Amino acid sequence: MTRTATPPTEEERDERREQERQLVAQAVAELKSSDGWQRWLATRSRFHRYSFGNQMLIAFQRPTAEHVAGFRKWLELGYCVRKGEHGIRIWAPIPPSKAKVERFEQARKEASSALRTELEGERPRTAFRLVAVFAQDQVEELPPPAVPAPLSVPIADVDGDTLADRLPQLIGFAETIGSAVRFEDLGRASRHGCYMPADKSIVIGTGRSPNQQVKTLIHELGHALVRADKQDSDPTLDYAQEELVVESVAFSVAGVIGLDTSSYSLPYLAAWSEHSDIAVIEQTAKLVNRLANRLEDALSV
Repeated sequence: MTRTATPPTEEERDERREQERQLVAQAVAELKSSDGWQRWLATRSRFHRYSFGNQMLIAFQRPTAEHVAGFRKWLELGYCVRKGEHGIRIWAPIPPSKAKVERFEQARKEASSALRTELEGERPRTAFRLVAVFAQDQVEELPPPAVPAPLSVPIADVDGDTLADRLPQLIGFAETIGSAVRFEDLGRASRHGCYMPADKSIVIGTGRSPNQQVKTLIHELGHALVRADKQDSDPTLDYAQEELVVESVAFSVAGVIGLDTSSYSLPYLAAWSEHSDIAVIEQTAKLVNRLANRLEDALSV
């Protein structure tokens, strides 16, 4: 006899929704600390194509995650989840069933012209629910004949030249937002580049390795983007807050292209976060995510 699952009661559904809300709220609250902010940025550099919400959830639940996948997907990759491991909860899209879509299309086809417009508001939509995934440090390789897929990616040293081909991409992107890039001797060894708001120009120091120039150019493009991509919903930034946003963008984007970011020193958050509403901090994080996405799109990563 086939057993069917008992559907949850309304009280059980409400309890589950409350647990989901608490999980999301706790993940966002982590942004108020410097450690929490940096955990999110490190997570974002590894999961930059994930939604902002899922980046937050992964950073909160498993900051060591570099790759995540469902139980069955790990088996396809040649790994199995270790016994006793707890999944990381992230949002996954749940498309409407084929039967629902077919019923809607049939009803729309049979409806009058006037009624069709009203029916559009009832079109079956994709829902989202929390599902369990597991990180690379929660799995182990399957024995032969399985061939586990490689999980690590090469890391570029900041003093190298492996990312030299990124410079033309970044210079081309600068032109699309109205900024010109030039290379000059900036004298002081500690000065790698600067952004000139008056004429929207970016100066990059010569005598630096190509990888260092890429790292610096990403940072200065962050300053340019704060102005070129400004939206009404963006928070108002003072000098220190803009530097936090720009360094955060550079930290994350550099990580996405495999550039060693261990020498990055992000501005300390405490003084600002102590006196800021969590909504403002979340808004600032979303700004970082949006600007970083623009640079990553320009770099085709």
